[in-house]
Amino acid sequence: MSKIWFILNEGQVTGPFEPEDIESQIASMKEVSIWGRGQGEWESPAKWRTKLKSMPPATATSDQNKTWLTRIEGKAAKTPVIYSEMIAQLKKMTDLSQVDISTDGGRTWKEVYALQQVVDDLGISRRSHPRVPIVGTLEFEPAENAASIKCRVISISEGGLGINDADSLQIGQKFFATLTSPNLYQTITTTCEVVYIGNDGYAGLRFVGLPEEFKSSVIEYVRKFATIS
Repeated sequence: MSKIWFILNEGQVTGPFEPEDIESQIASMKEVSIWGRGQGEWESPAKWRTKLKSMPPATATSDQNKTWLTRIEGKAAKTPVIYSEMIAQLKKMTDLSQVDISTDGGRTWKEVYALQQVVDDLGISRRSHPRVPIVGTLEFEPAENAASIKCRVISISEGGLGINDADSLQIGQKFFATLTSPNLYQTITTTCEVVYIGNDGYAGLRFVGLPEEFKSSVIEYVRKFATIS
């Protein structure tokens, strides 16, 4: 099992950890949540343990004869490919932070970094293009004169956000939003575009023209997070 798990405790995020490290870390914590790469939600330890038991090993070795689909910024490829062809395609890309992959025809998706064999075959670091967990709120008006909406922010990268409770959004929709988080040193206001919508209320957003002063705040957080050991 690769180190893909993170802990949220009292507003602070630490990780990545192996599963056995998670257990030792949270032993004395009262209110704690756990998040893994490719996961759409922070989960309780009990729910995490249940999910962990049902997860296959984080390896692609046994799946190399299957067909794979890729999804970039929420847009899935029309034609599946075999494993070696997918790796060849991904090696041509410079930013893998918005890429997800699937072996079951698009029913379930995982980030590239969630599969250790894929990471190894690409010859990349899991932290080269990090999308990291964060605690925060995104407030916006989805349309002119519409009621304001607040969504939970659960992940962030230099390019965008992952949010929950976003049932009313549509792919391609753009809006001006305010991001607040105890993990960032300032409130961020910027335009966002919806690039992915999940069935569980999860949405992937892309920053549109993020001002440099706000971009530096995001980059600082992401880099600091990536240095956590």
